[in-house]
Amino acid sequence: MTVVNARFPWALFLPLAGVTEVGGVVLLLSGRSIGWAAIAAPLVGFFAMRGPVRPRFEFTNEGVIFRRSEKSPLLPWDEIAAVSLVKASGRTVLAYRLKPGVAVMKRHPGAGFLRAKGLDFDGGYFVDQMTETPEEILRRFEQHVRP
Repeated sequence: MTVVNARFPWALFLPLAGVTEVGGVVLLLSGRSIGWAAIAAPLVGFFAMRGPVRPRFEFTNEGVIFRRSEKSPLLPWDEIAAVSLVKASGRTVLAYRLKPGVAVMKRHPGAGFLRAKGLDFDGGYFVDQMTETPEEILRRFEQHVRP
């Protein structure tokens, strides 16, 4: 199995963590014990985003999982007809079409977003925040998709 992780959002995390830390110190200095929770919150968030809730692709011989939770479904390779990189709202999306006759999962990630943009795809994943380039991820998909 090959795993491609999402990059950690440092530009978002650091300012928010800094404000939370300062708020925690102010609460502690004013005699409020809840300040310890505010000081600990960024650490809990940091370790959670580096581990169990970190978005990632898991490429297996059977298919691909875009892991966001323990219940993320497998998208089998033999159900994908085509993949492509598309731009939508300033983001790069790896969009896919399913083969005709494939039972559609209850909810394909990105399907509504892509249809709202007028793009004819069954689903997709944002790939511009991953540790590999969108082109490298597209190549990984193309290696597995059977025409």
